Amino acid sequence: MSADLQQGTTNAADFSLTVLRARIALLATAIGGPDYTSQIDPPPYKLGDDCLACLKDLKRWFKLVDDQQKRWDVAMAVAEYRILTDDLLPILIDWENKCSLAAKLAKNNPDHEEFRNKAYYDKIALNCLQLLVLMTWPLIVTEQSSSNQITLYGELKKHQLVYKKTILSMESGKVLRAAIRLALDVIKIDRLSRTPRDNMVLKLVLNFFRNVIAIEPGEFTINTKKSMPKKGITSIDTLPPNVSMDDISLNTVISSFHKNKVFGFLLTLTSSLSKEFDQDFINIPLLEIMFYFTKDVNQELLFPRQFETGTHSKVVNKNESSSANNIVTSAGFELSKLLQKEHQMRKNVIKHTSARHSRFGGLLSIQTPDKTRLTVSGSQALVDEKIALQKLDDSKKWNKRIIKKHQSVAAEGLPNSLLNSQTGKAIFFTESNGKHFKEFINNFIDSGFNILLHSVTNYFTTEQDRMVTLEQVEYLLFFAWFVKYQLLRSKIDNSADIKQVSEALKEVTFILVSSLLRSAYDLKNWTVTHAGMIAFNELLNLVSRTKAAQEEDSTDIEFIVSRLFSDERIQLLSNLPKIGSKYSLQFMKSCIELTHSVLKVLEQYSDDKTLVIEGKSRRQKKFNISEDDITKLIEEENVDRDEALDILTSSLRSIEVNFQKVQANYMTEPVIETYINFLERFRELEDDSIKKVFSFFHRVFVQAKEQALLFRFDLIILLREMLSPDGLDRMSRSRKYVSQFSDYFLARLKKRLKKSPAWFVGLLFPPLHNSEVGFYQRYGEYNVLNNESMYAAPASQFKPIPDEEALPPSILLDMKYGVLVSTLLDDGKTELLDQLLKHITHTLDIFKSWLTVNVNAGKETVNPPNEYFTLTGVLNNDPIFKDKDYRALLLLIGYSIPRKINEPCFLPGTVEVSDLTVSCELVKKYLSTPFETPNGLPSSSYLLRVRSEKDSFSHNEQDGWEGDDDYDYNDPYIVPDDQILSKSDAAYFKDLDNNASDKLKGTKFSKGIARSKKKDKRKRRKGEAKTNLPMFGDQDDERPQTVRERHGVFSKEFISDSEDDEDLMNPIFFENETYMRWLLDKNNGQLTEDRYIQFAKFAAERMNNGGVVTGDYTSLFGGSIPSIESIRATESSSFAPDKSLISLASHVASEMSIFDVNNNNNNQLSDDDVNSESRNSLGSSQPSNSQNMFQSEVYSRKESTKRSLEASAADESDEDEEAIRLFGKKSRVVLSQGDSDD
Repeated sequence: MSADLQQGTTNAADFSLTVLRARIALLATAIGGPDYTSQIDPPPYKLGDDCLACLKDLKRWFKLVDDQQKRWDVAMAVAEYRILTDDLLPILIDWENKCSLAAKLAKNNPDHEEFRNKAYYDKIALNCLQLLVLMTWPLIVTEQSSSNQITLYGELKKHQLVYKKTILSMESGKVLRAAIRLALDVIKIDRLSRTPRDNMVLKLVLNFFRNVIAIEPGEFTINTKKSMPKKGITSIDTLPPNVSMDDISLNTVISSFHKNKVFGFLLTLTSSLSKEFDQDFINIPLLEIMFYFTKDVNQELLFPRQFETGTHSKVVNKNESSSANNIVTSAGFELSKLLQKEHQMRKNVIKHTSARHSRFGGLLSIQTPDKTRLTVSGSQALVDEKIALQKLDDSKKWNKRIIKKHQSVAAEGLPNSLLNSQTGKAIFFTESNGKHFKEFINNFIDSGFNILLHSVTNYFTTEQDRMVTLEQVEYLLFFAWFVKYQLLRSKIDNSADIKQVSEALKEVTFILVSSLLRSAYDLKNWTVTHAGMIAFNELLNLVSRTKAAQEEDSTDIEFIVSRLFSDERIQLLSNLPKIGSKYSLQFMKSCIELTHSVLKVLEQYSDDKTLVIEGKSRRQKKFNISEDDITKLIEEENVDRDEALDILTSSLRSIEVNFQKVQANYMTEPVIETYINFLERFRELEDDSIKKVFSFFHRVFVQAKEQALLFRFDLIILLREMLSPDGLDRMSRSRKYVSQFSDYFLARLKKRLKKSPAWFVGLLFPPLHNSEVGFYQRYGEYNVLNNESMYAAPASQFKPIPDEEALPPSILLDMKYGVLVSTLLDDGKTELLDQLLKHITHTLDIFKSWLTVNVNAGKETVNPPNEYFTLTGVLNNDPIFKDKDYRALLLLIGYSIPRKINEPCFLPGTVEVSDLTVSCELVKKYLSTPFETPNGLPSSSYLLRVRSEKDSFSHNEQDGWEGDDDYDYNDPYIVPDDQILSKSDAAYFKDLDNNASDKLKGTKFSKGIARSKKKDKRKRRKGEAKTNLPMFGDQDDERPQTVRERHGVFSKEFISDSEDDEDLMNPIFFENETYMRWLLDKNNGQLTEDRYIQFAKFAAERMNNGGVVTGDYTSLFGGSIPSIESIRATESSSFAPDKSLISLASHVASEMSIFDVNNNNNNQLSDDDVNSESRNSLGSSQPSNSQNMFQSEVYSRKESTKRSLEASAADESDEDEEAIRLFGKKSRVVLSQGDSDD
């Protein structure tokens, strides 16, 4: 029966698909076709009678089926009936020809009228463009994609390649001119007169250009879990018939765009983005166009080869450049590469092949211990054993390396070729197209780069939480590509100034780039992390270049450097190369280049002995400022007195940067592992990359003197392999660096082996860490620890508890034990508590026995001896010294906790047995009974982990800073108790936010994000707890107020609902509460639901009428309403009124609102529609709680919505005017609310 049901479902689906295809076929026929009655050959295209209606029906089918049902059946049917190639393109080209002819005639004859029915044909052209955008929209398959989309993905990709070829080739791409003409009709309109529909037309045109550039062959791997079948598949199988890579290459796109003046159109938009256009509509499409233009282009190929480093690379690239200019197609370039490879292989064969007279008898057989024989033929194996072993290795079966999941670039919705320009597989242009492309890029940088980057950065700053992965990668790679291009350009072109990309050095840009890098690293989004490393590396190169050029305006540079030297930033940048060995070659390359740039910039700026860094002091220092200092600063800086005081009392201070300590963060074994893994593939590396590796090895070996990190067998073997005849080419410039380092490395190794023979064994194993043996092995001397200077961690402290003074001491003690014990249990420290309880029980027995003996002996005043406490097992004694919560519990019980490492922990004999018994019972109680906190938060929320006065356990820690004072009050990592400052970039974005309510609260929320989402804020506080510990938690009501909070002026617009609670302080409120208590006492503490509702009306009426009651409440009180004096006279209780009425707040509030509405109806009946519409509009804009959905689902839904909106937003004027009227009406409601609030 189930099989029949399944078959029936399949038949129904097939039937619906058949009906859908039939409808699409009818629409394709009704749109129009060739007019065979015409005498013109080929016959012209003739529109159908209902052409416009058919085009609109097609858009509705796309929205109904493909967008809403997550299917691609309509797109597939449209492709099979060739609607784009046979209908849409001919219609647009015919419309373009008519418009062009009319424009020429009007130019010669101003009285000439336009062709007939131009408005009707304009509507048809616009609808055709909307369908073009829908049919060429990039296909994205994610984990949420349906099986129908997975099935049709490959075929639709091929159809889109046909679309791209046809668009670019049909009448030399004249459809591009038609799209520009539609945009020009909008540009002619004054900016203030343009409607949202006009702006959407501009966005539609840009999306069409973006789609044409972005169409590429289908991916072999759709995403990390879904793959296309790979049985015999090649790159040719992803192409449709009669379509080659040359037909759809970027080279062809540039040629077509140049012929049809698309480049000039794009330059017009970017250069006038902030003046003539609404940038919120077109800035992101422009960014995407520039990204897809440049993502596969290697900047170095656009400039002469003098920028190549290394002799070998010069020779090779010179041949490539000379041949590239003569190559017409990419296939020709591939053939050239294959010929060069064949030539190199032939040289190797001749080199290792012996003469024919010595080939006889060349057979070598080796017997292994398991009686297996390995045979090698050839006389060369008899001469050199290395060749014999190499032949054995070559005969082994090679299993292709399986890429791990986290190494795959194919993330959700991202193509495999996303980082092509970084893989060495960048495309090449013909000489003419390369010239056109380079001219376009130069003009864009000179006129529009700063404008576009500023607009996009400001947009993403407010929408950062909504940026999907693809948008983050597009922004970062767009930023990196143009900065690198301008740096290369400025080396040969004196007219190219760094100021043309000055927006890349702005504070907001730097913060956004670094914030994206940090968040991607924290979320383990390695694709964005890779792109972020590339962007940050180019930013550092730009900073270094600007520093060398000694630009006059260095404010932005100083800001970047001050943030770059922060401990948090150094920690992030030094963590990136530690994980690089797990990922791809290009990821490791980006890590190494970023590390090289970071150390270069830091070393460059470390020559400046004092840098103004955002420092923080532990205590508020008293500034000794004289009147003369203020007067002098006012005269020198030409500022007023307040600004002079701000400058003199600034929290910024000069800090001496110790570059050696910062560099030590990179001297770790995982970083060395990344460098060696990268160098193992030296045959694939350029000379510049090899040079950077050995430059870092020189830092490790010579400057940092961490020679033990490089004393490894794998590095010795790798150096030997690189210097062998089959290793680096003898003409390669990088071979010199390898040879020099190898000689020095081996010389130092020989000395170390003579001095410490234990290294013969140590070379076989990883280096030892955190032990005396490891220290001696690395440095050849004993690690003498000064225990006197090693302080234990301070015990945790309790935050102020609400109504603490009113609580009995026993209840307060019980609560403190519950907080500490439950906190330790939450952290999984049950074993610590068990050992502590065991020691308390043992001590109680000893104390009781001691007292019994002494009482009998008449020595009641003699105290028992101290009982020393040590932890046993694998725990050692570290928790007694390091665990702040555990030390707080010991202190609460009465233990004498050690202040230094060499001091013991003991329970003194002066502790009363009764107190110790209570402590034992409370610990037992909360070991078995869960502790429930009054505030509903974890128990740790009641604890304050204070910092130690001395860095006891990091006495040898290298943090990169040396303060001006030897005393630790100026420690840059300590946040003062009365000044909680954020070290993260969010502190800067908080100042950029224009939301007054957020400023008054001192917090920052992205625009359009639900305010109930507080997860990020808690996560940020958790991350800052390592270095910035505030005096109280985020939810402390008693935390010190900032200046902004103390001086904030509140208006009605920013008063929250909670401030309506002031009504509860009305005397009538307490009278109502007295009535409620009287009713509860009269009815034995229970009221029916009807009486609750009646009392809500009664209370609301009294609150609105000043205590006067006009209604009938006989049934509520069982007679007349008693006076308040008589009720109070009969009350026997003297305590303060309780809050029983607050539980009825909803009833009271609803009844009060009814009174307000009735009063307003009498005075302002004309505003009912506006108020109801306002409530609807406000209710429809409530924030969503689904902030943690998968990013891929967000992106697919966003793309689907964007397609449907852009396709429908540019419909005919009658529909748009109605939407605009509705939009304007809602806007007026919002404005009226704002006016009334003011």
